[in-house]
Amino acid sequence: MHLIDWIKKQKWNDRGRALVDLLEQRIVILDGAMGTMIQRHRLDEAGYRGDRFKDLSRPQKGNNDLLVLSQPEIIFDIHRQYLLAGADIIETNTFNATSISMADFGAESLVREINLQAAQLAKKACLEIENSQPGRKCFVAGSIGPTNRTASLSPDVSNPGIRNITFEELAEAYREQVEALLDGG
Repeated sequence: MHLIDWIKKQKWNDRGRALVDLLEQRIVILDGAMGTMIQRHRLDEAGYRGDRFKDLSRPQKGNNDLLVLSQPEIIFDIHRQYLLAGADIIETNTFNATSISMADFGAESLVREINLQAAQLAKKACLEIENSQPGRKCFVAGSIGPTNRTASLSPDVSNPGIRNITFEELAEAYREQVEALLDGG
């Protein structure tokens, strides 16, 4: 069975059916690089922290996912820009929003909140555009990137059998992220 046939046979909710219908009509457009758009704002350490995260113990500059909490208006505006430029699907600003990746910033306790807020911001941007352009449908895709650890390679060239993470730890981190994204959407 071809993928498109399988897709057509699935039981979709109204939003899913609208996406399938659009895919049958034309090529859909996915948004672009979130990181590049964030860099245009030239945020410094204080900009990444915002008022709320002044006391986090580690540097936050470069923690783009935290911006959904510290600078939500920036992320919302980026979503709007992509939608206004013609994107049909926007990705949540959650590429590194797992407990594994957030541990580098000492922000692993914020993973659920980051993913929830990111999904809600993207959904809000879609609804705003749909309301301003009757008949238009916009969609949100949860962005899930790799972590800074891998279960397939050793971090130590002299000991190729060692790993710094287990499959179970990776699976749990992604489960936590996906659940929060779904709850937020």
